[in-house]
Amino acid sequence: MKRGIFLVLTIATILSLCAASPAANLVVNGSFEADNFGCSGGGQCLGLIGNAVTGWYIPNGDGTYPWGLQNVNQYGAGPAANGNQWLVLGEVGSGVDYTIQQTMNGLTPGNTYNVSFAIASELTGAMGSVVEVSFLSGSSTGALNFTAPIRGITYWNPWGYNSMNFLATSSSVTIQFKDLAAEFPSGYDLGLDDVVVTGATSTPEPGTCLLLGSSIVGLAGTLRRKLMR
Repeated sequence: MKRGIFLVLTIATILSLCAASPAANLVVNGSFEADNFGCSGGGQCLGLIGNAVTGWYIPNGDGTYPWGLQNVNQYGAGPAANGNQWLVLGEVGSGVDYTIQQTMNGLTPGNTYNVSFAIASELTGAMGSVVEVSFLSGSSTGALNFTAPIRGITYWNPWGYNSMNFLATSSSVTIQFKDLAAEFPSGYDLGLDDVVVTGATSTPEPGTCLLLGSSIVGLAGTLRRKLMR
């Protein structure tokens, strides 16, 4: 009887280990839904700077940029990649590369993490808006550039998804998104949304689960033979 209970518990443990579970997002307010981006009227919120966006820090602005938009807005722009709002960096008109950054905590030094995000272009040009993703502290991974799709019928539409891995060298990592508006002005001001940072999944590889499954079958057969004696 005890062997039977042990086998059941073993099977339950292995199944729980091999079951895929969604990883938690290490970024706070990655879809920019925590604040009212309709604060300036017309479905927009202008002049976001400092800690105006929950979880994020914007070091520089000009009173208009960076700013936020809602799905229902006076420009007929969007909709957002995820949810009801998105952030607009820039500004191409003044040639300023505005940035937004966030410090994530609770990472494990030496582990690899993945950041995914959606970007879009304001206007139609030879190429889309370009964002630089970098790590200001806590990671040895170098900066990378990503290009948004060329704009379709409406402003900041369609959205393109991108991702990259980075290595944590500290339990706190500061990530930064910079609109390379001066360097690549073709797509105009960049739209940013749906930022997600996750660690490596704890789910075992398929081969490991297969090996564990074979072990269960063998164990069950051995137990059955012993019980029948």
